[in-house]
Amino acid sequence: MLLEAAPGLEQRVFLGWQTIGFVHASAGYVCGLFPRPGALLLTFEHGARLPDPGSLLIGDGRQVRSLPISAQDDRTKRRIVEFLDSAILLGESRRGTARG
Repeated sequence: MLLEAAPGLEQRVFLGWQTIGFVHASAGYVCGLFPRPGALLLTFEHGARLPDPGSLLIGDGRQVRSLPISAQDDRTKRRIVEFLDSAILLGESRRGTARG
C-alpha cells in the first residue's frame, strides 16, 4: 500500500533495526514498519514535525513518532497516506529537493 501511495518510494530491509524501511528518491529515509509484540508500528523518522491534529502519533522523543496500526480499514489507510505524504514533503524540504 505504501509503495502504491507514493511514487518514488522504495522498500528496503534494515536487519540491524529489524524493520522494513521506506526511502524516497528525493526525501531520503521516510519511515519504517516495526513489528512489536502485540503491535505494528509505522515509525516516521521526523514524525515530531508532522501535522497530527488527531494526536494519533505516539512517542515523546525529539524526532521520531510512530503510528500504531491495528486495522487495515479505509480510514486507517487514508491516515497512513496523509502522514506519508507529509513525511515525504518534510524530507524533501529538509534536503532542498522539494517538488515545484
